[in-house]
This record gives sequence, C-alpha cells and structure tokens, in this order.
Amino acid sequence: MSRDKRYQKLLNSKRWQEVKRIVWTRTKGLCERCKREGFLTPGVDCHHIVPVESANPDIPGEMERLAYDVNNIELLCIPCHIKTHEELRSHHGETIQERKELKRRGFLQRNDPNYVADECKPETDKEEIDK
Repeated sequence: MSRDKRYQKLLNSKRWQEVKRIVWTRTKGLCERCKREGFLTPGVDCHHIVPVESANPDIPGEMERLAYDVNNIELLCIPCHIKTHEELRSHHGETIQERKELKRRGFLQRNDPNYVADECKPETDKEEIDK
C-alpha cells in the first residue's frame, strides 16, 4: 500500500467506503481478473487500474477523481492483486525511484522559475574546478 499521506487520507474517508460498496455490489464480490480467466474466486482488494499517485498535481481534484471513479477500480483476490502489481512493477525499486524523480521534477517545474525540464548541463572542465 502507498505511503503517500494524501492517498491514505482518501482511503480512510466515508466516500471511499461507499465507492468500495458500489464496486463489491457490481462484481458480486468476485475477483474480476479470475472471472475473466473463467474462475469464480472471492474478491478481497479494490485495485486502482490507473494508480491514484500518478495523478497530475497541477490538476486540482485529479487524485480524488482517480481514487473514487468506480470505473477505475477492480475487485481482485489477493493472488491476482499481487500478480497485477508484479506485472506493473509498481512496487519494484526502480519504479519507485522513477516516480520519486518525476515528483521531484514536477515540484521544481512548479516552484523554480529557472528550472528547465530536460536541460542538459555541460560537463565542468576539471581545470576550471581546480582554479
């Protein structure tokens, strides 16, 4: 589960409880991935298809929209939820680092008027450093 405090706040809300109830009713409590593969397995976890943390921070309400959109949520059993995250590599170290770097760049773009996103910085000549 995400450590993002904003995401945690969304999942602790009454609205999230209502969204989960709608998803469980829609799926009749069955894992949607198993059902697509021809199996009937009880669902346990609500999974956001488009990750809530991928929301653009420059768009107000985007995180809430992704979190509470019942069409962005599927009910999964535990093995399918694990398999889904493995396929997405969403808990893989490199993916986590990439997300952190994107957030850092976004922060800089919003807050540093001198920041240029993909600016290549010239290598400093060693002789200049020694001067």
